[in-house]
Amino acid sequence: MGASGRTSRPVSIQRQTLWSILPLLVVTVVNIVSVPLFYRYLGSEMYALWLYVLTFTGIFGFMDLGLGVAVGRYMGVAIGQGNHQAVREYWGTGNAIAIPLLAVMAAGFTLVGFFWGPGWFKVSAQNVALLRWSFVAGGLGLFLAYYSQFWLILSQTHLDFKFLAILRTAASLIQIVPSIPLAWATGNPLILILWATATSGLQLAVFVWHARKHYQLGFSFGYAAWARARDMALYTSKTFVTLLVNSLLGSADRLVLGRLAPPADFAHYAICTNVGGRIQGLSGAIMGPVFSHTNRAVGGGRQESFAAIYDETFKFTFPWYALVSIWAAIWHPVLLRLWLGAELGGAVAPLFAPIIAACSLTAISTISSAQLGSLNRLGTGLVFTVGTGLLLIVGIYFGWHWHGVVGVAWGFLFSRAVVVAQDLYVMRLIRAGGWLAASTWRHLAAQLIVALVFSATAWLGPRTSLWQLLPAVVHGAVVAGWILRRPLRDLSLKMRGDMSPKVV
Repeated sequence: MGASGRTSRPVSIQRQTLWSILPLLVVTVVNIVSVPLFYRYLGSEMYALWLYVLTFTGIFGFMDLGLGVAVGRYMGVAIGQGNHQAVREYWGTGNAIAIPLLAVMAAGFTLVGFFWGPGWFKVSAQNVALLRWSFVAGGLGLFLAYYSQFWLILSQTHLDFKFLAILRTAASLIQIVPSIPLAWATGNPLILILWATATSGLQLAVFVWHARKHYQLGFSFGYAAWARARDMALYTSKTFVTLLVNSLLGSADRLVLGRLAPPADFAHYAICTNVGGRIQGLSGAIMGPVFSHTNRAVGGGRQESFAAIYDETFKFTFPWYALVSIWAAIWHPVLLRLWLGAELGGAVAPLFAPIIAACSLTAISTISSAQLGSLNRLGTGLVFTVGTGLLLIVGIYFGWHWHGVVGVAWGFLFSRAVVVAQDLYVMRLIRAGGWLAASTWRHLAAQLIVALVFSATAWLGPRTSLWQLLPAVVHGAVVAGWILRRPLRDLSLKMRGDMSPKVV
């Protein structure tokens, strides 16, 4: 195939992960900066209405029934086996099924949201029509987003992470940056949803063009085969059940709060989950390379690679998520004041630290989730998904009755115990280190000691005092520099090796 020559040489998982992180990091920064602007320009009710549609979109996370993951898995195994004809057949078969399937599911989203949404979410009578038409626009956007995801998996299968980084960064900036003046000029969330839909269509067009040029794969309907559909059927069904459970139970906190909490409280919670979701979304950069490399290892029969893939990725990501969680727990009062202002920041503050910690634990668990999928242990993954969702429901119930929306945030963190259990299971299964490695706990202990030292600066004044920014920045810089010391040293040695005279 056209891309086989480009991706045949070994490539560092860390390097591919860095390429994958780039667009997500850009989106995270731009999104975090834009949140107070959207809140100000839209107002609390319009901002909540916009988030109602996005929350409902998350419930439809099962929209492709798991077909995209199945196609990516079987294509990766086929590439590992060197069977390029099978790659074409799996892609053509999946493509032929995906288009009508996604169209039907998008229509279902639109109808359910149009008729059921106004009765579930708290919205004033004069904005019912706006909410309904936002669901209509959201349905079209959902189709384009999921079909684009299908082509994204094709590029991940070919380990084309540099292209993905460039395209997704550009598409995200095109979507988010103009949305800010649109929100200011119109104050209308429907306009923002329509703009996001248009940028999804543009991104899909680029995906299709790139695949035709570099992989010699278009829609490939001519390669579709019932035999390949039967091959993927069981895996797809198990993936679908996992996605369905995760979509319904994973959004339970926001869905319940949309029913119980007033729009202002829902918006406060959503601001935190927005930031946490962006931080957690960086784990998508982890999942792509881990899933693709493990698939190839399965196809090539290299079982010894499973633990190496896990350990390399865990050691690369754990220190950063530990820093984010610990830093947010200490410095969130002044951070939120600087970011959202004193009033809104004070309202958000009690929810912030537990949600960030919960999202960080979930992000780390994507390594084990990706490998469970590659190893065809989807039933086991489903057990952990159901356990996480059920524990989240328990946390929501007791948290709401204990302390309202703040209690729900802590209940969300409580439910993450199951994702850590999943990590431990996979580590034992493939004999990896991860949480079980002594180096992990030494690193965590060192970070906690440094955090305790810097947190002693409470004498500088209230935790919301802008003077606290000085130790906060130094704390983050010191730990980040410590984490980066080895990667930078390895990069320096590599550059010296590349520049050294070659013996002919």
